[in-house]
Amino acid sequence: MTGSSADTGLGMERAINLTRPADEREPGLIVLDTGGTAEGARVSAARAVSGGAAMLVGPLFAREVQEVLAVAGGVPVLTFSNDGDLVGSGAFVLGLTASQGVSAVLGYARGRGVRRVTAIRELDPWSRQSIDAARKSALSLGMELFEIDAAEGVAASDTVAWLMTGSGGALPDAVLFSQSRTGTIPLAARIAGLGLQILGPSRWSEESPDVLDTVNGAWIAAPEPAVFGGFAEAFEARHRTQPGLLAGLAYDGATIARRLLLSGRLSRDGLATPEGFEGVLGAVRFSDDGRCTRDLAIQVVNRGSLRVVSHLAGS
Repeated sequence: MTGSSADTGLGMERAINLTRPADEREPGLIVLDTGGTAEGARVSAARAVSGGAAMLVGPLFAREVQEVLAVAGGVPVLTFSNDGDLVGSGAFVLGLTASQGVSAVLGYARGRGVRRVTAIRELDPWSRQSIDAARKSALSLGMELFEIDAAEGVAASDTVAWLMTGSGGALPDAVLFSQSRTGTIPLAARIAGLGLQILGPSRWSEESPDVLDTVNGAWIAAPEPAVFGGFAEAFEARHRTQPGLLAGLAYDGATIARRLLLSGRLSRDGLATPEGFEGVLGAVRFSDDGRCTRDLAIQVVNRGSLRVVSHLAGS
């Protein structure tokens, strides 16, 4: 609620408030500020636990999670982080991870006849997790996966040679991108112009129409827009602004906590219930090690917008 990510925190708090019953007198959910720092997260978590909290929903950033776990004791932690490296840490990972999107879009691509895929490799943790997931998925799907280091400086005239060199001497059927930063979209657009299928990251679902228009035909795996749309309408009606995916994540986290509270199952066992939970970012199920499987929709970029072409369960 304070610090450099205060605007994000405000949006998430507003989403959480949408889950509150109008007649609520004793709030089951209390929002505490971490300030976006590991120390702030530790202090807030310790305060919550000492106050009798039965579950901690949050924090958002991976750097905060270990500090929260250190003071949580036996209180379960449902983090908003999307860092797949947190699986097995003791926290339940609610965020949309790289693995979820990659495994879903590769599964769809294989069903559409794609066999040879080249993944654009970058240095950040998200890209590393995406590549790790691509390796596992390619192996299980019988796909041939190539990896090539990102090269934003490659001239347009050299794109084919650069791509073929990293793809076993021939063009692949599809190219997998793990990032949406500056320079990624123009390269994807050039590759799409070669007639290759583009597989984009889930983050492209939040790109502007003019950006998406340059990668027409790309496939991405992201939360079902129709389900998220109902939440977005309610959020905009109250706050006169559109929510982002993190606000939807906060809404889902609060909804899960409320459901468990009302059923008397506010515990690790409750979170790992086999039937899982419905959410505005897709139905989710948790395993005992904190891993989350999430229902996603395969969407194709169509003239700057996204059109759902398939629904996949448990990515």
